[in-house]
Amino acid sequence: MVTNEVTFYLAAAALVLLTVESCIKLLNRNSFSITLAVYVTVFGWYFVDPFLNPAQYDFIPPVLISQSYGQVLMFLIAFRIFMPVAVRWIVRRATALSGTRQFTPEQMLIAAGALWFLLLVIGIIRMGGDAVGALFPVDSRAGATMWGRGAVESSAAGFLIASAGYMFNAITAFLGVLIFFQRTTFWRFVAGAIFVVSLPYFLLEGARSHFLAAVLPFIITYLFYGRHPLLVKVAVVAVAFVCLDQGFKLVTAFRGTGFRELLAAEHPYEMVDEDLRQSGLNMIQELCFANAYLASGSASPAYGGRYVNELLNVVPRVIWPSKPLIGIDYAKWRGLEDASSELGVVATVSTGMIGGGVLNFGQFFGPVAAGIIMALWTALLIRWCQQRRSLPRLVLFMLGAGLTFNLGRDITLLVLWPVVFAYCFVRFIEIWTSKRFITVAVTSTDTSATPQYVGALRASATRLPR
Repeated sequence: MVTNEVTFYLAAAALVLLTVESCIKLLNRNSFSITLAVYVTVFGWYFVDPFLNPAQYDFIPPVLISQSYGQVLMFLIAFRIFMPVAVRWIVRRATALSGTRQFTPEQMLIAAGALWFLLLVIGIIRMGGDAVGALFPVDSRAGATMWGRGAVESSAAGFLIASAGYMFNAITAFLGVLIFFQRTTFWRFVAGAIFVVSLPYFLLEGARSHFLAAVLPFIITYLFYGRHPLLVKVAVVAVAFVCLDQGFKLVTAFRGTGFRELLAAEHPYEMVDEDLRQSGLNMIQELCFANAYLASGSASPAYGGRYVNELLNVVPRVIWPSKPLIGIDYAKWRGLEDASSELGVVATVSTGMIGGGVLNFGQFFGPVAAGIIMALWTALLIRWCQQRRSLPRLVLFMLGAGLTFNLGRDITLLVLWPVVFAYCFVRFIEIWTSKRFITVAVTSTDTSATPQYVGALRASATRLPR
């Protein structure tokens, strides 16, 4: 058991102390409290699974478990030490938004809704005109989905399909956040309807990370900007996470075969194993495997090469046919080799944000490198949070905060693509609106010229850290 290792308690104690520090700063509305998102991520990916699935750790040598939790401790220390440096570099050097202009929620909703509809039409066309099948892919990975494609797609169409899928994910998350800032019931209903209609696709298509990327920004925004009392919010969020837990268990069990039999069954839960537990949170286990991988001599640290490959993943394979495949060597070592697969493996394996650092820079410098990268990401979130008087930047912050948890599984562009496309969308909105609509400076004292929603944003801005 992991609880037999001293490093487990040292890492847990450090995590508790750092979490308390962030909570205190949150109560004081200090933007440094956004580090709380990283601590929640560490807890979820590195401290939960050993208690959910203890039997899976019985065969791991205690020395590997002890070493891995020592690396978790190193990650936390490096993250906390480098955070002030990252804030000075990214936040304090940031230039002010051009013109500090405001954008009405309706303008953003119309633009986002139009793009969502365009993407949906393209997706329906790809599904042969099956609109129901596009939004409700009950066959999951066993059938076709709107943005499904080959694992190694070398055509220009493959790059465009992947880009459309990430954009659809980003726009759905945008719409979920915009619900809370619409000024009329009609527009709130429009945003809510589009958001709700989109969610089944992300749940049924089988990628839990895509569903979290769509729904977590909505949940975070509800906590800060929802109109219910705090106790009601906490209760609603608790129920939401219970539903997520149960829903993800079903997704894990049926995404390979589809949900048709489950939906057609008279008693659906009789088809579900009573002992079915949540899986996929085992990044501490993967960290143990990453350490064993390097210790076995099967490979040496990539010295940042794996991170470079992740960044170069943006280049379409049609332009770079020999673009490196990511994580194939490690997956083969983990016993997932399959000569009949186009990738050469049954599946790739996520090594976790700390495990990825270990494979890149070794067992000592790897956790430190991962901590530095997460500090840079958190500083970027703080920058967007401090620009929240601009509604597009506020929505961008909510999307980024929601994606932070997914980074715990891997620090990769495959996680961050939705926020990359969302940033491009925000920049387009800012440029397009500044040219075509009357803008009002945030510092203006003429309240009669200020859009109604700006007052609401100012009043509720105190709910977020400064």
